[in-house]
Formats: sequence, C-alpha cells, structure tokens
Amino acid sequence: MAPSKQISAPSLLFELVEEILQRTPIKALFRFKSVSKQWYALFNDKRFFYKHLDHSKEGFMLSVHKSFKLFNVEPKALLSLPKPDELHNCNMIHCDGLLLCSYAKICKDGHETRKLAVWNPVLSRVIWIEPSSTYKTSDVFGFGYDNVSRDNYKILRINYKKAKAPEIEIYEFKSKLWRSVNATLECCPPYKHVSLKGDMYWTSEKNKMVDKKNEMFIQSFDFSTETFKPICCVPNGICVSSDNRVVLSGFGGDRLAILQQHKRVKFEVWVTSKVGDDDGVVSWSKYYNASLRHDPSKVRSSFLTDFILKTNKIMLLYEEIDVRKKDIYTNVYEMGDDGEIKKQVEMMTRRYRSGYRSFCSVYVPSLVPVPE
Repeated sequence: MAPSKQISAPSLLFELVEEILQRTPIKALFRFKSVSKQWYALFNDKRFFYKHLDHSKEGFMLSVHKSFKLFNVEPKALLSLPKPDELHNCNMIHCDGLLLCSYAKICKDGHETRKLAVWNPVLSRVIWIEPSSTYKTSDVFGFGYDNVSRDNYKILRINYKKAKAPEIEIYEFKSKLWRSVNATLECCPPYKHVSLKGDMYWTSEKNKMVDKKNEMFIQSFDFSTETFKPICCVPNGICVSSDNRVVLSGFGGDRLAILQQHKRVKFEVWVTSKVGDDDGVVSWSKYYNASLRHDPSKVRSSFLTDFILKTNKIMLLYEEIDVRKKDIYTNVYEMGDDGEIKKQVEMMTRRYRSGYRSFCSVYVPSLVPVPE
C-alpha cells in the first residue's frame, strides 16, 4: 500500500486561516495584508479574491458629485470612500465589485465629451477605456465577463441610430481592443439594468418598427456567446408610468427580481426561475406583496432607487426630497411582509443643486483588481 500523503500542521492551519479570511469583511482585510509574505500573496491570488467575493454580502452604494458611500446591510455599517474627480456625475453598472462608469462633460466651448472608465472604489483604482470612435449620447453600455474565464471582463457598447440597426461593439480587457459584433437586437433603448453572473439584463420594449405591441420584456446579452436574447415578458400588470416605479435586481445569485411600487404605498415583488439554465425557460412567481401602513417619509416626494430581497423582508433604498427646504435625503429602510417599515440608516443629506445627479445601486465590495 502506498504511504498516505501527510499534510503538515502549518498547512492545515493556513487552510483554516484562509477559510476565515474568505468570510472577513473587506475593510478588515487590509489591516492583515502586511502580516506576512504568505498573507500578502494570498490577498493577490485570483482564486482567493473570487472566493472572498462569493462570500461577500450585498449592500448599497450612493454616488453623488464628489461623494461615494457604501452601506453594508449585515452588519450595518456606513463607509465613505474617495472618488476620482472625473467621475462626479456618471451612470454606473456594477459587476464583481467593479463599476463601469460612463459620463458626459460639457466643455467651456459648449462641446460635449463623453468618457468611459472602470473603477474599483474599495481598491481606489481606475482605468480609462478609449473608444474605437467617439462615444455618442445615444450609447447604451453593458458590463460582464466570459464564463470560460471569469476575469476576462467585457464591455458592450450599443450605439442606437435613427431608422437604422444599432451598431454593436465589444471591448475585451485581455486584448484591450474594441471589435464589432454581428448580433441582432430588435428592441428600444432599455430602461433598468442589472449585471448577473457575467451577463447583462435589461427591461425593454420591442422596436415598434418590428413589433407594434407595446410589451415590456427582459432582454439579455450573453458575454460568452456574445448574443442577445429576449428571455421572458415581465409579469402582467408591471409597467412604467407616473404612478409606478419599477426596479430590476438580482436575487440569490442566479435569479432576477422585479419590484413595482404603485402610488408609493403598494409593493409587489416577482422572482424568476433560474436564468441561464439549459432549457432556456424562465418563469415568474410572486414572492412578496405588501402595502405600507404609513409613508416612509414626511417629505414631499420619495423615489425608490433599488432594493435587496431577503426572507420575508426587503431592504429599500430611497431618495426623498423636501421641496420646501430644498434638501435631499438618501435613506435605507427595512420592510416586512406585513407592510411595517422602519428606517435603518441615513446615508446622506444634501442640498439640492442643479446638475448634481445621484446614482444609487446594489453593490458588493471586492478585491477584484481593475484590469491593467
């Protein structure tokens, strides 16, 4: 019989330490980076930072002008992080702790310039993505990765044109190049978006030149096959209007969730079956239905910006505007299935200023480095 392979006590001990560190909040990890060369190497190991990411909890992020804040739901903690000057007012897409930031800047001569960047706010690292041709105001972006190699991140660029098929490009981080993609897309510019398991999902409507029906559905883009696919219609009764607020989010890592807030007091949440399954069939089931017993705020107007779905409760991220005082409050609330709502934390109070646009979203902090 061949002798059994023995594992030394130090190796076993370090494996245990690694298991603990994978579950340690990211802010605390930075204090341990200089403990030893072995720990330093671990924190720069691709295998480790993806395992740590998979154990990390969802929270909220809030980006307003020069301010960037993260709120952890469990345990409750609010963290302010420095923000690059160039990223004051931008749209963002979150994937693996990285943020794809697109923004427009008006020059002194009135000319508008648009830029694109990838930023990890926790690591304070940012890179700029040069376009193959000038970025346009009609551009729509997506952010994800190839499932064959998770660290092969890709950017999707859709340039919508009047009465023409949109131009579609992919930027691949490993090649650092843009290339055209021959993919068919027959929908209007999308509304809400979420990046989930490396693929992009949007709420959208059919292009009226192709289909006269005004039905909202979920459009996907698979970064592995580089193809678009409409995966399902939204549940009956879900629609965007002056009375309804619709938000798209991920749930459980492999499903989509859609929340509709009707006239500020009624909430319903629908959850899909697993997306990306081989059979390709995606269905919805109602997960949550509640009516508020009282308004979450005494201010004049409230806007639900995002949510995190948990067992028998949802975490709600609200922007609330006091028109009289010209103040804007960003608060996190918890609501149970009985409709009771309680305030968790005030992320920020700020004065209303024209041109200061906020961006709120679900976010998971990570050690994933910005590709060089």
